[in-house]
Order: sequence, then C-alpha cells, then structure tokens
Amino acid sequence: MENSLEVLFNSIENSSLYKEYLKMKDILDKDSEIKKLIDEIKELEKEATYLEFIGDNKYIEIDEEIKRKADILNNKHVYQEYLNKMEEFNDELAISSKMIEKYVSEKV
Repeated sequence: MENSLEVLFNSIENSSLYKEYLKMKDILDKDSEIKKLIDEIKELEKEATYLEFIGDNKYIEIDEEIKRKADILNNKHVYQEYLNKMEEFNDELAISSKMIEKYVSEKV
C-alpha cells in the first residue's frame, strides 16, 4: 500500500497541472501589487471579524472596503489564472483522495 501511495503522490507532484499551479503561484508571489492586495484583504478581514465579534458596526464599512479590494484583485488576469489552476488542482486532489479512500475501504 505504501508503494501505491508513493506512486500516486509522485504522479501528482510530477503532473503538468501541479507544475502549472506552482508556476502561477510563483508568478503571484513575485507580483507585489497582488501580494499587497491579498495582505490588505487578510488584515481587513481580521479587523472586521473582531469588530463584528465585539458588536462594533464599523465592520460593515470594512466589509465594503474588502469588497472593493477583492474586486480589484479579481479583475487581475494573472490572479484569475491562478484561481483557475488552483481549482483544477484541487479537483485533481479530490479525485485522488476518493481513490485513496476507495482503495483503503476495499483493503480493510
């Protein structure tokens, strides 16, 4: 079983889809504007969550700012490509996970 899993993991790691995903991730990591937008959105989300938790309605304004920044981010072609590759890769992982689950259930 260990050998079968290793073969599966190696095939995923060597797949063109995984390599394309890593390439897009690397491109995003080097794009300072996109990285800045993502970091700003994350910080704003933390702040909005905290403000909502303590009952401060200022979180509504911050949510609007998050939406504006997310719209800018989502209009970046390279970010859309990254999301598409990530979704495709996640689909491949889900299929692999089901294969592992099926294999284990048949053997146990």
